[in-house]
Formats: sequence, structure tokens, C-alpha cells
Amino acid sequence: MSEEKITAEQNEESSGSFLEKAKSAVTTVSEKIVEMKDDVIGDEQKAIMDEFKESSIGKVKQVMEEINNSLGIITRSGYEFKGVNVSLGLPPSVSTSFHYKKDIPDDEKAALLEEAKEKKFVSMTLKCLFKAGDFYHSIKLGEYTLDGVSITLGLTPGVSVGFKKKGS
Repeated sequence: MSEEKITAEQNEESSGSFLEKAKSAVTTVSEKIVEMKDDVIGDEQKAIMDEFKESSIGKVKQVMEEINNSLGIITRSGYEFKGVNVSLGLPPSVSTSFHYKKDIPDDEKAALLEEAKEKKFVSMTLKCLFKAGDFYHSIKLGEYTLDGVSITLGLTPGVSVGFKKKGS
């Protein structure tokens, strides 16, 4: 067999192997996302929906005040508060964004949740942030790291998790 033919076959095998690995990685991440979706927002989803059943600006104002008065707690959670978006539609919703800074030990998480237990929205936000971090650690995206988390509080609550390439 000629050297060129062997090289072509090796390239074809390695690109086929690469494609199989990529497909496998995507499938694994997809399965993890479906599996973890309920864990990330499942427990908090009903509580958030119940809070936003009354579609009023008063609820939005309450969320904004709670978050503003609790920025210290949020910072100690390992996340930096980046901003807030308010949708004044029917029903209203509040979307908050956070930048991941570092992991904190479980005992510190428990202490923060205890400190925030009287602040419904801050408590829900902390739980979602911690679960987003757990999700990131469970899917192991190679050279990508957790970058940010966006949490939407409203009748259709949600958590979005963003990643960036390490060193970026």
C-alpha cells in the first residue's frame, strides 16, 4: 500500500474518531441538561410561579428592593451581580444576571441560605445560583468554564447558564 493511501486512511480514521467523540460529548451534555433541568429550577419553579400569579408592578418592586438590599449576601455566594432587566408586560418578570467568580463550601452556602430565608426572592436566587454551579461541575465541558447565570423570575421562570473558554 502506498504511503499516501495509508496517510489518507489514517486521516479519515482520525476525523471519523473526532466526529464520534464530538457527537458523544454533545449527546452527553444534552442528556445532562435534560436530567438537570428539574434539579436546577424544579424546586423553585412552583414557588416563583406562585409569587408572580398576581401580575403587578408591586411584585417587581419587591424583587428589586430585596435584591438591592441583599447585594452583600449575593457577593458572598461566589457570584457578582451584573444587572437586572424588567419586563413590564402581562405578567411582569424580572431577569437578573450574575457573573461566576468562585465556588464556596457547602457550609457557607447553607449559612447564606439561612441568612436569606426571610427574603423569598433572594433565597430563590441563591438556590438557583448554587444549582447552576452544581450543573456546571456535573457536565465538565473540557476547556470551558462557567461564566454567567441569568435567572428569570416570573410566571415562566428560568435559569440560563453561560460558558466561556478558559483563559478568555
